[in-house]
Amino acid sequence: MKEITSKELKWMLPLAVGALLLEWVLPIHHHSERWWNHVPGFYALYGFISCVAIIVVSKKLGKLFIQKKEGYYDER
Repeated sequence: MKEITSKELKWMLPLAVGALLLEWVLPIHHHSERWWNHVPGFYALYGFISCVAIIVVSKKLGKLFIQKKEGYYDER
């Protein structure tokens, strides 16, 4: 039997947890007028996309306003 390495575990564990959570959420029937409440896993996907967007935007803002060019402090 092959041993699982930590590198494999880093991507297998979140996928397994996500699959279990999706399996738990799918049978729930929502009574709502909104179309997105009838899409299975919509809130999980929405949360994931929002999280990625926050990370990308914060990295761009950090590079724009916080990080200085190399040698910035040497010029003074």
